[in-house]
Amino acid sequence: MVTAGYIERSVTVNGLKLAYQEWGDPSAPPIVMLHGFGVSGHMFDEFAERMQDRYRLFALDQRGHGDSDWSESGDYSRDAFVEDLEGFRQALGLEKFVLIGHSMGGLNAVSYVNRYPGHVTALVLVDVGPEASKQGVDNIVRFTRGPDELEFEEFVEMAHRFNPRRTLENIRERMRHRLKPTGSGKWTWKFDRRFREPESGLTIGWQLSSDELWQLFRTIEVPTLLVRGAESDVLSPEVAERCAQEMPAARLVTIPGAGHSVPGDNPDAFTEAVASFLAEVERGEFPPSAAAAEPPLDRLVKEQSEARHRGPGMIALVIVGAGAVIALAGVGFAARKASERRRQRRAPARRLTEAVKTSAPPMPPVDLELARARATETVARLAEAAARGTKRARQAVDEVDLARARAAAAEVLAALGETGRHAPEVLRGTVQLVAPAARRPAKRGIGHRVLALLPHRVRRRKARRFGWLA
Repeated sequence: MVTAGYIERSVTVNGLKLAYQEWGDPSAPPIVMLHGFGVSGHMFDEFAERMQDRYRLFALDQRGHGDSDWSESGDYSRDAFVEDLEGFRQALGLEKFVLIGHSMGGLNAVSYVNRYPGHVTALVLVDVGPEASKQGVDNIVRFTRGPDELEFEEFVEMAHRFNPRRTLENIRERMRHRLKPTGSGKWTWKFDRRFREPESGLTIGWQLSSDELWQLFRTIEVPTLLVRGAESDVLSPEVAERCAQEMPAARLVTIPGAGHSVPGDNPDAFTEAVASFLAEVERGEFPPSAAAAEPPLDRLVKEQSEARHRGPGMIALVIVGAGAVIALAGVGFAARKASERRRQRRAPARRLTEAVKTSAPPMPPVDLELARARATETVARLAEAAARGTKRARQAVDEVDLARARAAAAEVLAALGETGRHAPEVLRGTVQLVAPAARRPAKRGIGHRVLALLPHRVRRRKARRFGWLA
């Protein structure tokens, strides 16, 4: 389609003449469009023609491209492109505008919005994301670094092979804006020749890591439409979907029948998608924008209020589940500690029980705890008396209620049933030690023999408690 509804203009910014095409009514809302690498603002001709009745459109030839000046110093950094756009905005007196960027122009737009967010009301990114397919990028580089000078029709044929979606007539019109005649009667590219020379050392844009690029996209909070060509070999569906999800206020639209150069491959579908998006933004109905504008705390309160009417939500279920797990863990921990304490308290009694089991047949149920406690007390007192020496042991034995000790031992034997035949040697030895102690002075060796009958842990605990020299 041949277009003629624009005016060619230029403005000087940062010492360079920047050319641009202006479309539409000067009183209409403004749109600024940034092209991709190797082309010019004319790549938006079909789109601008369809939108000029509603907007004032500016298609900028960025430095080193189209009819704009080349940078003598070779400065094609992202900062340089961004400052050119800011100078362009100031020169034209644009306070607020919609920004559209394709490929390289899309990355310039992302950087501009990060640096000057207050001037952009909506952003349209065309087939560009934080990551690009190497195969697609290599295809573009091979095309732009092809023959430097050809006949005009040879360039048209080469471009048609590169993008067969376009008609020859369409490509011929596009190439008139991308090529210029040489003194030899042939044609060559308009963009800076150094881009086509691998040894020139020129770099375009920024040298950022993948994580840094992703972060730049994530920080954009203005309403954003991400447009991908369904047949693009530059922006993959996975990257496009992830980008739209991770940006705070973004929507992804895929245009059928379009490759990387979406606005010219399918201008009708592209125009419809952008026009619908901008209409929603102007009415304040773009969903991601409305959600992003609501304070997070207010959104949380609102969601929880709605959840109470609906019933328990996911957050509530997660909290309840976590509380149940913690409670069960606490109960288990407390039960384990209580069990350990009971095992420690009952260790001597358990050993005595095990000894009885190994030497005696099953016995009738009796109050074994009381019997064991009294027997243990008797042995402990005898051991204490023996540990203090012959003289003190004699005095201690006099003070011990030996009748009580003998009665306790007899009670244990009676409780165990067949005591004469099946009582464990531990208790039998205890009674034998108690009886002679009443008839003669205690010897030091007896105390140690009594202590030896006790388990090691019990002996050390009793020694600490009563001051024995165990």
